[in-house]
Amino acid sequence: MKIPLEGKTIVITGASSGIGEATAHACAKAGMRCIVTARREDRLKHVCLKLGDNSTYVVGDVTEKGFNQHLLNEAGDVYAIFANAGHGLNQKLVDYDINKFKELFNLNVFSAIELASLASKQMVAQKKGHIILNASCLSKFSVQRNSAYCGSKAALEAISKSMRMELKKSKVFVSTVHPIGTKTEFFKESSTRSGTAFSDFEQNTPAWLMQPPEKVAKAVIKCLQKPKPEVWTSLSMRLISVAFSVLQR
Repeated sequence: MKIPLEGKTIVITGASSGIGEATAHACAKAGMRCIVTARREDRLKHVCLKLGDNSTYVVGDVTEKGFNQHLLNEAGDVYAIFANAGHGLNQKLVDYDINKFKELFNLNVFSAIELASLASKQMVAQKKGHIILNASCLSKFSVQRNSAYCGSKAALEAISKSMRMELKKSKVFVSTVHPIGTKTEFFKESSTRSGTAFSDFEQNTPAWLMQPPEKVAKAVIKCLQKPKPEVWTSLSMRLISVAFSVLQR
């Protein structure tokens, strides 16, 4: 039986574009109240304008101290969160930059886990809720020049597994989303942060491994209606990830 979503509140981070924005539209269409956040107020205003009256935006940086609690305070009674904010780093380990690594982990891992932890307190008290963390197919295996990103997503997946066991008795669901390459601003942002003209990861990814953000959004909605531990948008990549795990060479 599907869980009814109409009237329930979801908080979505990194919602000014890409997967976050597409998911907000899908959730609004399903009748959910959407609380969207990102750093770009102009983009958030535009998103909420399209979402309609049943949406609110909160401008800010999820890595800043106290912001995640402020976000939840503004949201009120929250049923679900989708911790989607994140960026990549196109850099060889031999060129290791500790500050850039820390910035990436602060956003991709620590801010997401803090939001999940804060939200879980409310959800446990209510004995209902759903925490969804945007991982990646790269949480299962790594590619060159993206060790920081792959490591952050692997950490996010491992932490979510523990969280899932801890919250099960409280009837709080925990899920991870594992998209393949998605046509968003992610690659442009990553190359800018890396000081490169383009993302070689995007350039080397075959067309069949690229998807629109709406496909991920649709998968998130299905997971909200029928919770499951992992959400994959590509069966082929799921099988490939298993092969990589078994055949390390």
